Amino acid sequence: MRLKRAGTAFGAVAMMTACLAACGGGSGEGEYVLHYSTYSNATSDQSKTVQRWAEDVERLTDGEVTVRFHYSESLVSADESVSATLDGRVDLAQVGSLYAASDLSMYTASELPFESTNPEAHLRTLSRLYEENDTFREDFERQGVRLLFPLPIGNAVLGSTRPVYSIDDLKGTSVRAGGLLSQVMVAAGVNPVAMTATDVYESMERGIVDGYTSLGMSNLPTFGLSHSTPYAVDPGVGAYASSIVIINEELFQEMPEDYQDALTQAAANAIDYGLEELDELGMLACEQLRESGTEFSVIPEEEVEELREEAGIAEEWVERYEERDYDAQSVLDDYRTILAEEHEASDYTDALPRCMQEAR
Repeated sequence: MRLKRAGTAFGAVAMMTACLAACGGGSGEGEYVLHYSTYSNATSDQSKTVQRWAEDVERLTDGEVTVRFHYSESLVSADESVSATLDGRVDLAQVGSLYAASDLSMYTASELPFESTNPEAHLRTLSRLYEENDTFREDFERQGVRLLFPLPIGNAVLGSTRPVYSIDDLKGTSVRAGGLLSQVMVAAGVNPVAMTATDVYESMERGIVDGYTSLGMSNLPTFGLSHSTPYAVDPGVGAYASSIVIINEELFQEMPEDYQDALTQAAANAIDYGLEELDELGMLACEQLRESGTEFSVIPEEEVEELREEAGIAEEWVERYEERDYDAQSVLDDYRTILAEEHEASDYTDALPRCMQEAR
């Protein structure tokens, strides 16, 4: 594309990569090829959502703006997504909240457990929070990136090699977990184990962990877990993380206004696309779990509420970031206010409770 922003701090190879991402791909005046980096594979619900967005962008610009996909961390690693978008190695990137605490601290509010069990409300809240809360948005502005749209993530499911009917059944076990959900596991008497999702299947088979969480139903087919999870539990956590698409702000501002409009107009449809893809893979996981004879259970509501109070994660989150001079309380307050409004407006039900209802 036409933007010239190859970083001077790189070695020769890195500078070539940056130039390819920033300058290569345009075959003529006014054409843009946007390089998109993702840690997801090409068939995930998140990648399918971005693919549909990219098709809309290409249509709205008569082919003048296209997107080139780089899947499964083939270009940059997940924890480099923000920095790579800023320095020009890529133009667009998927950013997961689990990898973004040091770059986009306020964005980690999306990981706060026990706040939402409605993926649609969660997605729309994050979009509005970016538009309506200055503290939340300023993190992105400082990093030189713009949030285009959030990607689908369902409610947390807990897969186990043993029956789980209460929190007592979890105590003393080792469970794969990440982000703020790890703190929930600690409060429940669980040993949280950090590992990539690709390692969960083998780790359960070898007895390294007794189960997993920090995954939603739509993730299970991707990692082979919908055929290898004897017990699936709704832990009552709800939304546990987030994933978003960002673009380099300088690039966005240098694009012609009609191209900017195309990117944002297409982004307005992305949440609906994401929910459709989330549904499809989530219910596929449900079908596969049931075919495999998986037993479903739910942690009792009173135990979930007790765990929420004991863990005190939202309060700790505010305290941690206000010590770093963020107005974190305003972010939490607006997050909860918008969530309540979006819950009222949405009747969406996550695949996990739907699957459990079908199993009964």
